[in-house]
Amino acid sequence: MHTKSERHATPDTNATASCRLPPLPFVGRQDEMRALDAWMHQVASGVGGTQIVTGAGGVGKTRLVNELAARATKNGWTVAAGQGFPVETGVPYALFTDALTPVISALGSSALAVLTRGDSGAIANISPTLFQQKPASHGGDSAGDAKARLLWGVSQFLGQLAKQHPLLIVLENLQWADSSSLELLHFIARQAATQRVAILCTYNEEEAEANHVLRSTEQSLLSLNAAHLVRLAPLPVGALRLLVSELFHTDAASAQSLALRLHSWTLGNPFFAEEMLKALVDSGALQERAGVWNGWDADAPGLPRSIRDAVTARVDRLAERTRSVANLIAVIGTRVSHDAIVAVSGLPERDVLAALDDLRAHSVMTEDAKDGVVRYEFMHPLMRDVLYGALGLARRQLLHATVAEALEQQYGAQASAHADELAYHFTRAQARGVLSKAARYLAEAGANALERHANREAADYLSAALDQYDRECPDGDDASIDCDAVVEGLARARQRLGEYAVATGLWERARELAARAADTPRIAAIERRLGLGAYWSGRYADALSHFGVALTVGTGADESLRARVLAAQAMTLHALGDRDAARGVVDDALAVATRLGDAGVLARVLRTSLQLHLFVGDAEKAHVDALRAIGFAATAGERGVEWSVHWAMAIVGGLTGDGAIVAEHLAKSEQLADDLHSPVLGCWTAEIAIEYAAGIGDWDAGLARAEQAIPLARALGQRVLLPRLLVWAALIHLHRGAQARAKEYLDEGWALLSSDVVHHLRNVHSAVPVHAGLVAYHVSVSEHERALEIGEAGLALVDRSGYVAWGIHRLLPKMIEAALYLGDLGRAARYLDRLRDDSIKLGHRLGLAWVDTGDALIAMLRQDHQNAAVLLRRGADALDAVPWVFDAARLRCKLASVLTTLGDRDGAARELRRAHDVFVRLGAEAELTYARELIRERGFRPPARAVSSGVAGLTGREVDIARLAGAHKSNKEIGAELDISPRTVSTHMSNIFAKLAVASRGELADVARTLLAR
Repeated sequence: MHTKSERHATPDTNATASCRLPPLPFVGRQDEMRALDAWMHQVASGVGGTQIVTGAGGVGKTRLVNELAARATKNGWTVAAGQGFPVETGVPYALFTDALTPVISALGSSALAVLTRGDSGAIANISPTLFQQKPASHGGDSAGDAKARLLWGVSQFLGQLAKQHPLLIVLENLQWADSSSLELLHFIARQAATQRVAILCTYNEEEAEANHVLRSTEQSLLSLNAAHLVRLAPLPVGALRLLVSELFHTDAASAQSLALRLHSWTLGNPFFAEEMLKALVDSGALQERAGVWNGWDADAPGLPRSIRDAVTARVDRLAERTRSVANLIAVIGTRVSHDAIVAVSGLPERDVLAALDDLRAHSVMTEDAKDGVVRYEFMHPLMRDVLYGALGLARRQLLHATVAEALEQQYGAQASAHADELAYHFTRAQARGVLSKAARYLAEAGANALERHANREAADYLSAALDQYDRECPDGDDASIDCDAVVEGLARARQRLGEYAVATGLWERARELAARAADTPRIAAIERRLGLGAYWSGRYADALSHFGVALTVGTGADESLRARVLAAQAMTLHALGDRDAARGVVDDALAVATRLGDAGVLARVLRTSLQLHLFVGDAEKAHVDALRAIGFAATAGERGVEWSVHWAMAIVGGLTGDGAIVAEHLAKSEQLADDLHSPVLGCWTAEIAIEYAAGIGDWDAGLARAEQAIPLARALGQRVLLPRLLVWAALIHLHRGAQARAKEYLDEGWALLSSDVVHHLRNVHSAVPVHAGLVAYHVSVSEHERALEIGEAGLALVDRSGYVAWGIHRLLPKMIEAALYLGDLGRAARYLDRLRDDSIKLGHRLGLAWVDTGDALIAMLRQDHQNAAVLLRRGADALDAVPWVFDAARLRCKLASVLTTLGDRDGAARELRRAHDVFVRLGAEAELTYARELIRERGFRPPARAVSSGVAGLTGREVDIARLAGAHKSNKEIGAELDISPRTVSTHMSNIFAKLAVASRGELADVARTLLAR
């Protein structure tokens, strides 16, 4: 939810609003809107009333009442809206003049005469500009009588007006209302109970204290039960996440990332949130490219002027001593304990208390207590930014030095637990004698962050500590920090963030330090880290070299380190396709790890073992190793290893055609990658999500994920992963007929492989998929001989490595298709026999489904229609069960042709319609056109180009999601109910919003109650 300017005395923020930010959706106020909708229904039935909406400035009062007014207008209500202005607090009835004048002017003289029963005097006092003559006076009336006539006259007029259509009167900014308007409000609110009149008021609670008439009017109406108070709170993180998701049509993880930072900047104030989003877009930190928004990790932009002006107007009202205390708190931080303020200020406690009372009275600070500690917090973090920014540089440095020394003394022996806070102040003090403390606390804060997997924060702290150390102690003679530990910690943080080149430089520096100290065990550990960085960068030869050095120089006395190095070495040999060598090293590592009983080492070794079993065709052993590895990883707290096991198990599900296993372990991999804040692990998880989306027919979600993952993989230098990402995205584009785009991706993947002189011996797990992708492309453009030539090269890689799963997965099925197009039944049969043998050995459900398909197509070519029909149906059903919906639908078109030949026209029609719906849902235009031609050839009318199971252009899956979203379920709840990931739900929601032309979940709920309920 967002708010428009509430017409404070500050400049109009909308005047400079960015036109590039899309309109913000209305979110986070479902409970309030439901209550107000119920109230409006009650008013329409003849029981009027008053609602007073209050809250802090910018909390969204105007947006809420505008939404309600728009609904009332749509439902045929008469709406009169007015607001108070600070310069008109002395103008009688100004609030009602602003609201009622447009309504009265639209009535015409005859209608007005009827509604006022010929006495328009009261209305003339409210809207004098509409009447040529002054209202007639009633002789002998006292001032009190005249006032009573006016109040009754206006009340009766409103009641008569509401008899035609229910009347909503919106009165905003009551804090600036004149006394006459408040008196009239009190009167008509008491009379509304028997009229179809709804009075909706707002005021800014931070500005209301000065208007004593408003306070007494509100208290009187509430005590008489003539009004109800609605206090709007700031938006929680969940509402901001929904706002970001709907505004930018992004996935849940990206929305959550920005929403958390947005909430930390604004504490959920919608006006501040909107202005910060505008600033992010205006600055280019958030950018839209090719329909996709990027920049979710952007730092806070400079404080927008609109926010600065609004905050400055408030703090400028503070007394001098109060402002001084506020300045000091702004230097300490956003949330500060009472004891810290007293300790740092040096003022008598009674003076501090007086200043804090003043700050609370002006809604600058809030106070709460927890565990016996009284704390104060700025009403909005941006208030702190404005106060801090107004201090000069020299004054800030002096205050930071004062705060740093005072807090360190206060924390005493517990100072290390507050390392990040102390590092912040000592670093900014920039005074002699404190720089070594700055480095010390930066190092401790970085180590703490690294332990929590807060990798970006750890990198920032440790980098600052190292810079401070290098600047102040170029000869390394300062013992305030452990330089070796800082360098190694920073290298780990950079490596976790995927910054492998930077991490390598740091590890090399750490190795030099270890060599100077002749610390060979540490050298071995560092060589292992260098090897892991090389592995994740796809530099397998370098990785093996580092692992070899590690095993040579210093693992003899440290069996745990030796087992870890062996596990990493085996993982690299596996990636190179040297399965026999990898198996031997795994067995050695497993023997050491078992002897040690080290859960962390056992998890690593078993993780590599399961991958070896997987690709050579022993899924059962892979599954056993996986379960053991997950248990050991959980015991050791090795969440990174736990991620890799779930990732591998998702691949097991994919390569054995078990969609349920893929979905289960994909969800766990995504959660762990998010928890570990690792862009690298997130990128690798995305690969499985893309291919899974391709298989189940969720192509929009697959492509959306690919468009995010591919640039990230490029940026992270993921040369092993990137080719596969390109292939999976290319295959979806290929199925949709976008052959040029598919070829562009495949060419990039091939170029990445060809950059290695001996790429056929490296990167097997990327090389085979690229070959398979190129085979599919050449089949699609009818270059079948070229397809088979490339396919044979891919099979040679499979044979060399022994990783038969890659041959089954995509390569052999497309090669069989190419051979059949050429009419080469002998070659097709050979490929088919190999596919059958390997699939049986691996228990590969998808491969076995391809076998049925191949047998069926050969039977068709041999005119064995009865057998072909049985095999085609079995193959299609098996592909659907995997699920592999696109190829299942293609097979149903073949089945329809066979059924037609056999005389089963109705059966053929059913299969074609079923395939037709799939092609429509997927956007597979070429296949859809072919299916429609087949339908016409059989004398049937093709269905509309919409999915028969859907509504309003939605797919069946989208209908299910829309109904659940309309029932106010979150993406997580929808995902759990439909057994899909919240990220997939988010992508579907973007499509639903576009197809139904709705801008928020509230609008979607309205649609779900009508259109989707049919």
